[in-house]
Amino acid sequence: MPEFPPLTPPERIEGWKHRLGFERAQRSWISERRREVTAELDLPPYEGVLARQVLGSRPPHVVVVPQEGRAFDSFRAGTRNFYYEAWRSLAEEIGEESVSVFHVDPGESPSAWHVRLLDYVVSVGATHVITHIETDPGSAGASWTWDTAWGLLSSRWDGVLLGVMFDSAFEWIAAKSRLLARMSPRFVVVDICMPMDGSMVRGRPEVGPVNMPVSRESLALVDEHLAGLTPTHDVSFIGVMYPYRMELVSRLRALGISVAVNPHRSDEAEDDVSSRVAQPSWLDYMAGLRSSSMTLNFSQSSAGRFEQLKTRVIEATLAGTLLLTDDRDRTRLFWTPKKEFGFFRTAETAGPVIQGYLSDPQRMADVAAAGERRARSLAHRNFWGGIETGLGRRGLPSVGFAYGPG
Repeated sequence: MPEFPPLTPPERIEGWKHRLGFERAQRSWISERRREVTAELDLPPYEGVLARQVLGSRPPHVVVVPQEGRAFDSFRAGTRNFYYEAWRSLAEEIGEESVSVFHVDPGESPSAWHVRLLDYVVSVGATHVITHIETDPGSAGASWTWDTAWGLLSSRWDGVLLGVMFDSAFEWIAAKSRLLARMSPRFVVVDICMPMDGSMVRGRPEVGPVNMPVSRESLALVDEHLAGLTPTHDVSFIGVMYPYRMELVSRLRALGISVAVNPHRSDEAEDDVSSRVAQPSWLDYMAGLRSSSMTLNFSQSSAGRFEQLKTRVIEATLAGTLLLTDDRDRTRLFWTPKKEFGFFRTAETAGPVIQGYLSDPQRMADVAAAGERRARSLAHRNFWGGIETGLGRRGLPSVGFAYGPG
């Protein structure tokens, strides 16, 4: 893991107190919400045709509920819309007829889309629903009513809810999914950053981490956009410039290493505030990664002293740049250290690692090429393959994805 300073005794005590207080508050909240959801579900008998065959006896049909659906310009290829990519990458593998999209437009009331979703999954014989479980679809994070939606679905539909998480390191975001997990064993967490086994219910397998899905449709656009680009910098970093990241960049520049910060932008964005706003397109972001021989990845979560698998890992390797990362236990789950990516432990060791690669251009090119080959295998198959493996571990129905060694 990254070299986090050891906790002092007072910090350990405060951490223990905080954890105990959170556990108590979480138990109380989950218990209260379960009672409230049960009361809210005092509905008239459902008039739809229930698909009550034993799961697995009907063919897989996955319904994708995108966070940003057809009402958003991003719902198309080459924009990094996660649920567009989830939809297209699965349809490319198992066929268009086995995957469909359920859109919720901004402003639609939760009570309306909850019932529409139930009607839809029953009408298409859905076996799985996949969604961004941290917020309501179409809400831009303004609301969360998945507990009520799942109460309705789980009582009147026999399928599996796959809840994707980006920010499970934040306690109360994870608490929402724990509530859903306790409502029904047919809820499965899919996390793109962290290992999740046992995080919802003790001893229960979940899915994570898995890499962001990238459809062949979008990867073709990336290839077209990056065609002919060659590196113009030694090292790049694209992302928010927290103080510790700014310190490392300053160290590297002091060694004479050419470092480009956010090279996908036309303006200078080398501090926290400016690096968060006015972001260019995803294809420009990928071109920015390609503009350097190596790119830096920092694995620490903004939620605290957690190591995460960052989406930048697969993006950087897909762009053909050599990935340099400070994590020990995430990237190596998918790429081979020193053969497919480079590793630095601390700000002090990053400079010598980079200088070593710069002094051996052939080794640098070989590692970058190997990392890209691995990324192209993972892009199409790791997300849904990880879900397929997780469903099997839980004894839940398959999504129909034939997942073999990538």
